[in-house]
Amino acid sequence: MGFKAIIVGGGVGGLTLANILEQLNIDYVLLEAYGDFTPEVGASIAMLPNGLQILDQIGCRAAFSEGVYPVQTVRVTRQGDLAATIEDWSTRLIKRHGQGVEFNDRRILLKALLGGIKNKEKLLLNKRVCKITTDESCATVETTDGHLYQGDIIVGLDGIKSTVRDEMRRLAAEQSPGYFPDDEWKRVPIEYKCIFGIGKGNKYLPPGSSTQVINQGFSYLVLGGPPGKTYFFLVEKLPKKIFAGETPRYTDEDAKAFVDKHRNDVIIEGCTFGDVFDNHTSFGMTPLHEHAFDQWHYGRIITLGDAAHKVNPIAGQGGNAAMESVAAFANFLKRRLDALPSPSASLSAADVDAILRDTQALRHERARQVVMYSRTAQKTYAREGWLGMKLTYLLPLLLSQEKLMESWASVMADAVRVEHLPVVFRPHYVPFTVELPAKPMRRRVGLERTATALALAGLTWLAGFGIRAFGQLPDAMFGQPFRQTFTGYGVDRIFRVLTKLFAVGLASPVPEQRLQLAYFVPMMAPTVLIWLVEAHRRGNAQTLFGRLLTWPGFLAVLYQLLTIARVGPVYFLLTLLLSFNPLYNRTGARSVDPDVARAVLPAVVLGYVVPSVLMLLPPSVTGPALWQDFATMWQMAPVVVGPVATLIATGIRSARRAATTKKGGAVVEEQGPELEMYKNKDVPHLLTAYKAAFFATAALHVGFLAYVVASPSLSLSKLFLDVPWPWSPKGARWEVGLSAREIAFVLFKRDLFGFAAANLVWCLHSVFEMRRLGYVTTAAATKAALAVPASLLLLGPGAMYAGTWFWREKTIAGLSRMEAGAEKKKQ
Repeated sequence: MGFKAIIVGGGVGGLTLANILEQLNIDYVLLEAYGDFTPEVGASIAMLPNGLQILDQIGCRAAFSEGVYPVQTVRVTRQGDLAATIEDWSTRLIKRHGQGVEFNDRRILLKALLGGIKNKEKLLLNKRVCKITTDESCATVETTDGHLYQGDIIVGLDGIKSTVRDEMRRLAAEQSPGYFPDDEWKRVPIEYKCIFGIGKGNKYLPPGSSTQVINQGFSYLVLGGPPGKTYFFLVEKLPKKIFAGETPRYTDEDAKAFVDKHRNDVIIEGCTFGDVFDNHTSFGMTPLHEHAFDQWHYGRIITLGDAAHKVNPIAGQGGNAAMESVAAFANFLKRRLDALPSPSASLSAADVDAILRDTQALRHERARQVVMYSRTAQKTYAREGWLGMKLTYLLPLLLSQEKLMESWASVMADAVRVEHLPVVFRPHYVPFTVELPAKPMRRRVGLERTATALALAGLTWLAGFGIRAFGQLPDAMFGQPFRQTFTGYGVDRIFRVLTKLFAVGLASPVPEQRLQLAYFVPMMAPTVLIWLVEAHRRGNAQTLFGRLLTWPGFLAVLYQLLTIARVGPVYFLLTLLLSFNPLYNRTGARSVDPDVARAVLPAVVLGYVVPSVLMLLPPSVTGPALWQDFATMWQMAPVVVGPVATLIATGIRSARRAATTKKGGAVVEEQGPELEMYKNKDVPHLLTAYKAAFFATAALHVGFLAYVVASPSLSLSKLFLDVPWPWSPKGARWEVGLSAREIAFVLFKRDLFGFAAANLVWCLHSVFEMRRLGYVTTAAATKAALAVPASLLLLGPGAMYAGTWFWREKTIAGLSRMEAGAEKKKQ
């Protein structure tokens, strides 16, 4: 006897599951309590990328989307005053996820889903479930008309007031007392009531527009639907929170009173709620349950959709979440059926339990997050509490358009699709989780991050260990007194100390000390380069905390004053904290302005490499006075790289515009920086910069090692490793009795050691993060993790850092699927 599923409920979730099972050749019957699959109940529905990709897979997308205008303009108003506007909303979502946001009548979606089912004999109307029984081999549903339906699994998609859930609880109470809490239903909160409906078109609410209205204790979502239609939602907070056991039933009189109370509310200038409602064609009023149940299944029964996770409508995720849940169920079911030894074999009770358990395990946390996400959005727009009131005024300032788009990515990226149906290829910049090379890691992440943080903190402490004074620095070098005045301000004292400190090292009679500086200074170039790139990452610029990393000049001042061995670990610690925000790791956060990407390499060469070469020239070539000035100028080199990059990028932009004008064309930016990012135009320039830094510093490292090894009078240990440690005999008093030159030698060696160690820790952490996110396989991450320390020893810390960033940049950029003919299906 073959498998058979019993679907209870003919709504969005039920009809979607019916389509999927039919196309997977899995037998089912669908029982609908009412007499019509497509009733006119006055409701609209939003289809978002996660739901649209499933509609694509089951072939119902065209029927739903015909005549629909994707939401392009999102407006936020406060009492009629425009607070914020986002244009090209769906265009950006399509670039990111392959799909936009589409609103249509719920009835049209149901018709599209109904039309996709070929064998409609399996769809039964007027079949209200009244009783369910189960045993070890099957489950039976009894309907109020006296019919019995037998199958292997019952799927309850019959809404928040689910009969299937009631029966599941009853059976569990009889067979496994305590499996469900006795007061489970009474725990479901209701904090809002909502009036919703469909109206005629309104000139102030054009097709493809979404207007979200912020008010104290209530909010609106009003949408311009297909031509001639408007969809509206008015949500108001109840006087006090109630629970599902107290669910009110609203009458037409209740709805009329609710409308009259808000009739004069301004939606947008020129349009009140009364104007919208008076042109309605249908409407309804309901309390809003918001809850994800802790347990979705028992025995051979599972509840999905609103029967398992009910979402506030403000985020438009209700129908989409139901579609994801039924897709997940179908995936696990198909896997188990395919694993049976023969078509006639049956699923065991253990198989059924595994299917239902795996479905909940995959979907529960995501469903809970969507419920919380929607609840938070509602509280914000209804300006609940002091914080909610303040946030609604600060949102336009705190959240950029890109930040808002990226906040959606966290909801869309983990979307479930139907594994065994073809995926309609649509170019998209942000990969779905199922498309990644490996499954993201959810466990043991905190341990690695804690270890990384402790290592970086330890290196910061070690960098400053025992440094109290430099002793007496010379007033002249090679008979040339040091310059006393540079700017005429107090900063001159810092310039004098730093110049003398480098001068005593570069003019040291100890060859290892001179070589150490000649090695260390250019080895910093990849750090200057990479920190400059990170300063221009779109993701860093989109968060308040990330903006700390967008000031490369300020960071350069810090590490010039406090040493890179101290500031480097602190920088990486800040980045570690920033990486807790998923925005930091998205492919959309990776991009850099293409003009800046072209500018970073020449900026580092002009702003850092050239001053470094001039400082490292021997005084016999430049003369003592100029040599000292070059040493002073170098102190500002890392600081000026950022402004130099900005100047070069501006020049590139101006030259392009001038060339366009000369050819007689209009000076128009192709699509604006927000849309240009999806072309990955920055990637070739960044990879070139990393390669240049890698090969230059690798050659330097190999050359230095060869030179020292070939010179019997030189010592690698003295060059790099001979430094006092906390556990050495002198401990924290190591500098006692040493000259300023000797202290400087120890300081620079310790600085180089701390710099190299911090880069090693960070590169290893970055490799782990790539694996944690699923961006590389375990095998690829293992190879990279082995290559990092090997490259440190063989090629030097600069090449290690540049090489790791080359690999990271190329890998993340390669995750996007924007090219025509790209891989259409990866599961």
